[in-house]
Amino acid sequence: MENNHKPDLAMNNEATCSRVLLSKNEIGSIVFCEGCSVAELEIGAISLRIEGSALNTLKMLLADAATRLTLYQQEQAVYAKQTAVNYNVH
Repeated sequence: MENNHKPDLAMNNEATCSRVLLSKNEIGSIVFCEGCSVAELEIGAISLRIEGSALNTLKMLLADAATRLTLYQQEQAVYAKQTAVNYNVH
């Protein structure tokens, strides 16, 4: 019986894969597998495999989220300052 399924990227023989460390810091690392054309993001016990071509799109997604989080936190600080009651005024 013939198997018509494409091989799973995780099932490639490691002998055919050449892994290159792209980046590493205190929270995790990103390794690129040349044989699979997959970037693997590892953060603690979490591992995320994405197509190498999607890495730049992921970068833009994370940068956008970081920018929006910063703006949100700034707005929250402004709101808290504007609504704070000053009980020291007589």
